[in-house]
Order: sequence, then structure tokens, then C-alpha cells
Amino acid sequence: MWYDAPMAYAVLVASALFFELALNVPIGSMPLALSAEGAPRVAVALAMGAGIFSGLAVSIPAGALTDRIGRLATIRLAAWTGAASLAGMVFAHGPLACGLLLALRSAAIVVYMTAEFAYAAELAGKDRAVSGVATLGMIGNLTFASAPALGVLLWQHGIGREQYGFSAALAACGALCLLALPARYDVRHRGAKRAPILMHPRWLPATAFILATTLQGGVNGALAVLTFTERGIVNGAAIFTASALTAFALRYPAGRLVDRFGARAIALPTAVIQAVGALLAANAHSLLAVIVAGMCLGTAWGAVVPVALGLLFEHSSSRTRGAAMGAYNFAFNGGAACGALLATVCTLAGEGYTLAMTLCALAPLAVVPYVLRSAAGARLRRAAAAS
Repeated sequence: MWYDAPMAYAVLVASALFFELALNVPIGSMPLALSAEGAPRVAVALAMGAGIFSGLAVSIPAGALTDRIGRLATIRLAAWTGAASLAGMVFAHGPLACGLLLALRSAAIVVYMTAEFAYAAELAGKDRAVSGVATLGMIGNLTFASAPALGVLLWQHGIGREQYGFSAALAACGALCLLALPARYDVRHRGAKRAPILMHPRWLPATAFILATTLQGGVNGALAVLTFTERGIVNGAAIFTASALTAFALRYPAGRLVDRFGARAIALPTAVIQAVGALLAANAHSLLAVIVAGMCLGTAWGAVVPVALGLLFEHSSSRTRGAAMGAYNFAFNGGAACGALLATVCTLAGEGYTLAMTLCALAPLAVVPYVLRSAAGARLRRAAAAS
């Protein structure tokens, strides 16, 4: 091939930018579309929430599929599936049909990211595997911060469901970019007769860490804006803006720290900063407090992804990298779903956001000892293998 790994990485970044920007547009405008068609608020909420459960359901199978048929075949399939889901939204009406398409959209994103991360790990090499893969997550931060707002803006200017057609075309551009990726960085089982790994027991510390640190995302998504509005704060969504921008700025430096010092060395300060941010958010009663809390949460989230990837890469090879990324996405979506459930339970208990975020502060601190103890087990296994 005429280009090397850096060029292939640039192609992957371009594809991810087109694809994720396009597929995040409906998050902003679909609730408006459904409401305009007369759907009740409960039905709108159920339709928009369908993606959480579909993403959770396909996470583990996506990893197995990636290892079985290869990174390139999987990511291309996911890209065209995502584009098709957007095209369907142009013509679909009602919460049921749109909820099914939103579920398909989320499943496509999870499968795409699983194969994308696994392919990127082969491009980056061992010394930069964590930072190389984690940096791709910055695309998700950027597009999630901009695409839903773009969808709302288009809707407000009279561009209705046709915006999903434009988005489908943009996603198709991302899919076409994938044709330029070289096959020599692809990995798949050739003639393997045994079943692919779905979840390795040594990945449990990483999945526990992700679950504990993503609880706050589910809680904030469910309650933050409403809570801060009730507290008299002008723009409660500032917590998301501050968090996303901070995570975007710090993701690459955090990845390099994990590359250099190891995942466990960064896990403890990450958990502490996350706890501080969650406690600040739980007790925030001013816009400044909300922004500071969001910056702390964003600082932690900038490091959560590289720490989790570092822990997973310790016990995965090229043959099982897809399954490891499936475990990552399963924990990510599971943590968000559990956070939403926690928000509901705390609200029913009458304590709401304050209690939920306090528990989110405690969760990563409780999990860190388990993560740190897993290092001793890893050393014992390496010593046994060497003897």
C-alpha cells in the first residue's frame, strides 16, 4: 500500500467524524419531531431511551463478531447500517417506528466503535495503543457536544425530517472512507473452530471500573438539567458542556500517562477527582459550582477511558481485541443504564439527585481497591508462566 499507519489512522478519524456527527443529530431533533406529531411525553421518552438497551444488548456480541469476521467487515457493516437507520427516519412516523430505528442507530454505533477501537489498536502499536485508541474517543465527545444542538437548530429553521436524509448521506461518506483502510491491519479468525471469547474473567476489574465511573452519566442524563433548573440555575446543561470540553482537552494527555505509567497508577487519582466532581454536582447551587463540577467530572472522564483500555489491553491480544472492546462497550452502556435506574430509585425515595450523585462519588472509590489488587494477581500469573 502507498500509505502507512498514520495515513490509515487519519482515514479512520475522518470516517468516525462523519459517521458519529451524522448519527448524533437525531438525539436533538427526534424528540421535537415526535412531539410535533402528537406523541405523549412518556412515549417520546421510551423511544429515545430505546438506544440505551439496544446498545447494551449488542455490546458483547459485537466483540465476538469483530474477532470472528474481522475489524473491517464489521465496521463497514455497522457504518452502512447506521446510514440506513437515518434514511429510515426520513419516512418513519410515531414513537414505535422511530424507537426501533433509534435502537438500530445505537446498535450500529456500538458495533462501529467496537471494530474501530480494535482496528486502531493494531495501527498504534504497543507503546501507543492506549493513547491511540483513547484519542478516537475524542471524536465522540466532539460530535455529541455539537450534533444534537445542530439537529435542534435545523428543526428550528424549518428543516424537519429531511435533515435525517442529509445525515444519512454524511454517514455514507464515513462508510465510503472505510474502503480506503488497508487490510493488513485487519485481524480475524481464519478457520477457527472454537467459539470466540465473549467475556474474559481477567477483564472484570476494567469493567467494574467503567461501570462505577459511568453511573454519574446516567444520573446526570436523567436528573441534572431538571434539578439545576429547580435550584434557580440559568443553564443546568452547562455541566455537560464543561465536562465534554474538559474531557476532550485531556483525553490524549491522560492516554499518554497511561502508556507511560500504567493504568493502575492513574486509576486512583481518577477515582478521587470523579468523587470530588460528583459531590460538587450533588451540592451545586450556582452556575459557577455547576461548571466546576463539570470540569472535575470531565477531568476524570478524560482518564477513565485510557485507564479502562489499559486494563483491558493487559489481558487481550490481537485475537481477542474485539471481544475486549465489546466488554468495554457493555460496561459503558451498563453503567449509564444503571445510573438512570439509580436516579429513578433515588427520586422515588424522595432524595433525588443529591443522593444519587453522592452514591456516584462513592462507587469508583469502592472499586479502586479491586482494580489495584488485580495487579498482584497479574504478577503472580506472569511469574508462574516464567517458572
